[in-house]
Amino acid sequence: MKRVITLFILGFFCLTLIAQEEVTFSFSFKEQHRYRKITVTMIVNGTEAVKIKNGSSAIYKAILDVRQPVKVMAKYGLNKMERTFILSPGNKCSLEASFYGGMMDLNLLSGGKLAPGTGSKSSLLVNKKDLSVSYTSETTNATDTIRQQWLEKGGKIKGTSYVGGVTFISMNSSGMKMTGFGGQFALSESYLNFKIPENKPGIRSWNSLVFGYSETFQLYGSKSTFEMEGIPPMESSSISTDLMFAPNIGYTLGLGKFKNETKWKGVAFELTYKPSLVYSTVVTENSTDHNFSFNYMGFGLGVNFNSYTSNASKLAPKAQSKFTFFMMPPIKDMPLFITVGYGLTFYIKRN
Repeated sequence: MKRVITLFILGFFCLTLIAQEEVTFSFSFKEQHRYRKITVTMIVNGTEAVKIKNGSSAIYKAILDVRQPVKVMAKYGLNKMERTFILSPGNKCSLEASFYGGMMDLNLLSGGKLAPGTGSKSSLLVNKKDLSVSYTSETTNATDTIRQQWLEKGGKIKGTSYVGGVTFISMNSSGMKMTGFGGQFALSESYLNFKIPENKPGIRSWNSLVFGYSETFQLYGSKSTFEMEGIPPMESSSISTDLMFAPNIGYTLGLGKFKNETKWKGVAFELTYKPSLVYSTVVTENSTDHNFSFNYMGFGLGVNFNSYTSNASKLAPKAQSKFTFFMMPPIKDMPLFITVGYGLTFYIKRN
């Protein structure tokens, strides 16, 4: 028995050694005048590889298990983005770092295929004029593989999204003090059915059907104090709530032809209906008001010439979690303003 275990361990060790190969990474940092003084650190599988300046490039070689996905991160302070991909034969890959919209970006140019359900990015921005700070962090979750398969092969899936956030504001100026707060929570679910076109000569059709709903609850409150010389301070406060329920029904029909094995070109007709029910309440020191409204005019009709994959992508956004933070300090006449938010989107398969 010991001999069998020893042989098994030796065999596993040999297979691991065989899979260890040299991989060549070609890193570049896209030249951008606004970020000319920045140096980006490239990290491979948790190990710092190289540092590259704006407009420069570098080569890095490492011995890796080529059977496993490779994780590469571009990092500058709290700004970072990570890509996970499967190496192509040849063990040579090229990646380019850049800043897009103030956020770190990392593109796999060649040498691999991005692994679905992976990837993350975060950014920290400071406004030099008002000293406001904003931080954003996004992480793709594993259920994005379900969405990707649905986009490629069609079928039935269910998408769920949770979004929540809180806000605080405070102002203290001559003659007035004001404090306010707010909160929001939203839940949405979509049942998606997507039938892709058959790759055959002649006119080919595809269609998508969505049925879902969203529920949103919002709460806002404020308290203000007004002071004038010779007059007693005047105070006012209020609290308001909104509760909304909105069904979502949509159908899209596409007609066109395949130009090659993967490219479909044609026209898509969209029909949607999104009514909404809203119940709101406003409470002040002297009164309480209630209001109920129903908007049944939620019909929509559209025509576009996008691919069937692009149309389906609009119905099913990427599965990810997202955290946001924003703070503006009370400088001069500006109020203190803080907002924090979190969102999560994920998918499951349906029979």
